[in-house]
Amino acid sequence: MGTSHRHTPTVVGEPNWGNASASVTSIASAEEKLDKLDKELAGEEETNDNSDDNENDEDQRESKSATPERITKRQRQLDSQIRRNYHHVVRNLVRAAGGIGKVSSGGSRAIGHAGVVLAGNLVSAISDIVKNGLSDWLSRKGVHTLEGKSCQDVLDLIREYIEAGVAGLDNTAANEALECVMDELGKTIGEDIDAFDAAMADILASDGVKDLLDKFFGMYIFSHLSQNFQEKLEYERGSKIMNETMNEIKELILDDIKRSRGGWDASAIDWSTREGKAFIQQEFNRIIYILSGNED
Repeated sequence: MGTSHRHTPTVVGEPNWGNASASVTSIASAEEKLDKLDKELAGEEETNDNSDDNENDEDQRESKSATPERITKRQRQLDSQIRRNYHHVVRNLVRAAGGIGKVSSGGSRAIGHAGVVLAGNLVSAISDIVKNGLSDWLSRKGVHTLEGKSCQDVLDLIREYIEAGVAGLDNTAANEALECVMDELGKTIGEDIDAFDAAMADILASDGVKDLLDKFFGMYIFSHLSQNFQEKLEYERGSKIMNETMNEIKELILDDIKRSRGGWDASAIDWSTREGKAFIQQEFNRIIYILSGNED
């Protein structure tokens, strides 16, 4: 995800935000140790270390008597430590933004508002296209012909419409999540512009819309973590560990969401009504709860 802009967290100084930051640092430390263990298993010698002297001395003592079995056990312990700390990061960041209820309802301008708005705009646009057809939808947006337009051109127009009028402190995270989801839509729809309506209908009539919402909210939370902590990690630990840490967090987020899919049927929902808005908020609430380690 692109995070080249400078981002100033809105909750710096809030105790829960500080706890989140400390948990990210712990994940980075565990990633460094996993790197060293991987090299030990491969028979390589670690010549560089960014951890503090006490940690380095302890690791050296462990490595002198390390067997492949002990190394593997230590790797499992570090993996568990990373998972616990990633849950702590999400939980404390959400608490710092006002709590799970305020965030998932869109009531927090720090985290939640832009995400809920853009998620609603996305499913509303898909629903409108399925109900009235792509040509009609585009005509109402001032585009009166599909001639010369590719599927990607149409997706770009939809994205511009979804993003229009969205402002707030967390709009960058929402826009980055939307970019990821629109890329997924592009892969699903393909290049046949004549099949666009049918592809959208298939998404709406199946679990496809839930897949999009889950991917959107997962990447939305990840983008907030990336904005808040990536620059700090790079400064403290270097680009390699920063990239490994953020990639690990992203994979954990998406994997946890995928493995804990809710059983609610989204195929019969009228997305233009309060029912659609309620479903989006419930799904976001469920995802935050999972990513927080099943704790409020």
